[in-house]
Amino acid sequence: MTVAGRPTTPANESDAKEQSVLRSPVFVIGVFRSGTSLLYSLLNQHPQIALMYESDFWNFPEFFSPMRFRRNWLERQEFYNQTLSRHRLIYGGSLRGLEGRQTPKEIYRVFSDGKGAAVCGEKSPFYCTRLKQVARRHPESLFILIWRNPVEIYRSTIDAGRKVPYFRQPGMLSRLIHYNEEMIRQSKELEQSGVRIHHVRYDDLVDKTEAVCRGICQFLGIEFTPQMLELHNADFSAVYRAENFNHLRRGVVERRQSTTVIPPGAWKKLQRYGVRWNRLVPDYFKNESVGGGPSSLERFGDKISGHFWHLFDDAKRVVFEFIPLPWLRMYRQIKKWYLARHSDTAAESGSLAKQFRANWITILASAALLAGVAAIDFFSGPVMTFAPFYLVPVALMTLIVGRRWGTFAAILSATVWSAVQAQHLTDFQPGPMAWNCVMRFVFLEIVVLLLYRVRLESTTVGDNA
Repeated sequence: MTVAGRPTTPANESDAKEQSVLRSPVFVIGVFRSGTSLLYSLLNQHPQIALMYESDFWNFPEFFSPMRFRRNWLERQEFYNQTLSRHRLIYGGSLRGLEGRQTPKEIYRVFSDGKGAAVCGEKSPFYCTRLKQVARRHPESLFILIWRNPVEIYRSTIDAGRKVPYFRQPGMLSRLIHYNEEMIRQSKELEQSGVRIHHVRYDDLVDKTEAVCRGICQFLGIEFTPQMLELHNADFSAVYRAENFNHLRRGVVERRQSTTVIPPGAWKKLQRYGVRWNRLVPDYFKNESVGGGPSSLERFGDKISGHFWHLFDDAKRVVFEFIPLPWLRMYRQIKKWYLARHSDTAAESGSLAKQFRANWITILASAALLAGVAAIDFFSGPVMTFAPFYLVPVALMTLIVGRRWGTFAAILSATVWSAVQAQHLTDFQPGPMAWNCVMRFVFLEIVVLLLYRVRLESTTVGDNA
């Protein structure tokens, strides 16, 4: 006879096993947009459960992990995704109180102790491809995997991409397929090796919430509490403030309706993979896909594409771990400064024709200035340089008309500048001339971007004056 997947034993042995389960980290994992955040929120309503939200401690190439934990990994983890501050483990950026914590499991336990909970762990969609890695690091761990119709996942991804840049990046379909393929393969291997895994279907989570929560409590060996079914008082402080989580913060367990149309090619591909995944794990998906699955050639191509984007994401993660922190902080500050949203001028948001009609005097004056500088440069010969004067028409166009016209002026100035310099050469070489032209454009375009930010800042100050 078994209870929650464990054989019945005498009281003392049963208690010992239950205590072992409660000390084991629990990982809630599913492909992005598959309902992991909803499941996390429901579980954390239980007074005995304290899961961290997408700390992504183990979303890191395993090869580099030994080196990582010998460094200032907690400081870098906080810089990477504000894990510690989001979970109220630190304040004001100080790591005081966590200095001796050397492993993620210690952080899990610190967080759960703060709540007085017995069950600790983490929720992350990025562990779909790292189930075996996590299991090796935590041999006693328990896994809760959530599965959702891939067509619904991709439709939700498209919807989220309208508000969150992450979901608009290239390769999301390849990532979805790669994550599902790896989660199916690795979960089967772990189950065969004796790792305890509990499976949840998204449809059941929404339509049969109480039954799902009771099943998970039984799996974890804790008592079910009706508090898990209410999200009105849930703590969402660790959840990112992105707009795609607004529906979760409403505190209602419901299926979101979407009329988004998936591109035909992507829809057919997901239908084919739906057939394949139904065959591999029929109890998890139960899709209504019909027809044949993907061909061997298609699977090979998608596998290559999925691994490429996975390696690309790993490379970015490694950069955040090993590049000097002052460099990363400066990069993030510059990026934030440049991408900060400001009210743009009406002229900048108009069409090129409209901008020309509104600023034709400036545009013609800039062209005349460029022609004049080029003429002086040409007749003066290679002895004298007029490099700063090529900046004048570019700056004029950027500050008065806008970035698009400034970039056009940069292209034209770099081309004219290079052509004038080529006239002074006795041995014309196309390769070096092309290189010099590109380098001059890069220099001018940097000026365009900086002056455009000055233009936006000055416009904002003028509007607020």
